[in-house]
Amino acid sequence: MAQAQHPKNLEEALQVIQQLSEVIQQQNELINQLKVTLQLQQHRQFAKKNESLNPDQLSLFEEKQVETTDRLEPSDAAVEKREPSRHPKPKKSNSRKGNLDRLPQEDCEYDLDDKTCPDCHQEMRQIGRRLASREAIYVPAHTVCRNVYAKTYKCQHCHPNGGDKLVTAKTPSPLFNHSYISSSILAAIIANKFDLAVPFNRQERMWQAANLELDSKQMANAVIKGAKRFLKPLSDYLVNQLRQEKVVHMDETPFQVLDSGKSKSYFWALRTPKEFAKHQIAYFHYAPTRSGKVISDILTPDYTGAVMCDGYCGYGQEQLPKATFGSCLIHIRRPFIELVKGLTLKNNAQATQAVKLLSRVFHKENNLRYKTPVEKKAQRRKLVKPLLDAFYRFIEGIAYPMHKLKDAVKNALKLKDRVYQIFEIGELPLSNNSVEQSIRPSTIIRKNSLFAKSTAGAEANAIFYTIVQTAKLNNLDVFKYLKLIFEAYTRSQNLDLKAYLPWNPTVQQICGK
Repeated sequence: MAQAQHPKNLEEALQVIQQLSEVIQQQNELINQLKVTLQLQQHRQFAKKNESLNPDQLSLFEEKQVETTDRLEPSDAAVEKREPSRHPKPKKSNSRKGNLDRLPQEDCEYDLDDKTCPDCHQEMRQIGRRLASREAIYVPAHTVCRNVYAKTYKCQHCHPNGGDKLVTAKTPSPLFNHSYISSSILAAIIANKFDLAVPFNRQERMWQAANLELDSKQMANAVIKGAKRFLKPLSDYLVNQLRQEKVVHMDETPFQVLDSGKSKSYFWALRTPKEFAKHQIAYFHYAPTRSGKVISDILTPDYTGAVMCDGYCGYGQEQLPKATFGSCLIHIRRPFIELVKGLTLKNNAQATQAVKLLSRVFHKENNLRYKTPVEKKAQRRKLVKPLLDAFYRFIEGIAYPMHKLKDAVKNALKLKDRVYQIFEIGELPLSNNSVEQSIRPSTIIRKNSLFAKSTAGAEANAIFYTIVQTAKLNNLDVFKYLKLIFEAYTRSQNLDLKAYLPWNPTVQQICGK
């Protein structure tokens, strides 16, 4: 700032003072803005990945704003009062007895070395036994070589004039020619990586401890071949089932593929809702781009259901002209949450109040009573809509929102029409959390394995994510389920896929947890 000239009189001095005051005010506003931005960055990088709030943060708004909004909403006490859950979850047994009872039982008996009475020295008679203790025993993994023989029989009565009639028993075919990788080994490799997130280089040491030499290259080749040959038909069947659902979740996550020539490729993830779906399905699709065209490639342009998604612009009518789009309310709330967590001064009451209003929406939604989508829609219109209306009235009434708050308000208003689809479609969830939960294991695997070397490897990953996550949604043991499928292919190359779907009663009986 250029050096100011000395004022010649009192009037000029007052003008200079006024100008300097305005400059100081502008700089203070800029400093506060930078502080909030810095706090948001620190929170995103270092804070715990949840959106729970300290109750003290919800008390930052001004008294006048409390009075204005509380006339439209129930009291805080009403909000905090929890109603019984619509679908009470069974309590998990974490007791020592419960954990031990689930294991295969093995009895170990200790007997007396001397069965004579210590007093009279006569032989004693057993009258019972006492349970002294119970403990879990670890049996290290081991491998064995199974030598498969086929017995051959000769008929002594046929062909009396020469030539023998020989009949040999039929044996299962190996999964791969000239390979000792069996159904159980391949199932274990896949379950270790795609369920337990153990990369191939770490698995090398595991298999060596089990006296089997398997290197990363062997495992990678087996996984890619196994995905294409044995599991792709099942994955394709599952996505066809998904296209018949009235509502699907959809999201995408970045993934690096070295030979793609791009810094980022993507896994597109879809999942059926937890409620009202015909079947619980998770489906993953690899694509080298985040273009919205991928959406129509997966669901096809003829899809007529509803897609629950976030605010990414790729989800639109241009790709699915017959579909309806919902919008995740948690993604709308998240920018307000970040603002509240970043507050150091009591200068952003609007963000805090917005969070409070949305919390009431979620609370009411979680305590609705219904049995069918029609009943849920009716309950939402009666009980949830007034609360959501109050939220939008509030943010629409914010005069001149600044900086991050302006962005949060703009985003919420842009997605309003999509959010309100929950009052038209009872099956449509309030958030996209379900598919994000299905994606989370893939992000852990990505951190451990870092990347895929080839497009074929990435496509194989997508297939295995599909099979493994769908199996887990249907409460199957992943290893048992994969082993069942692979063993079926050793007996026949033409499977009836319906017999091996995760919800098939026989599959549930064999592989259920």
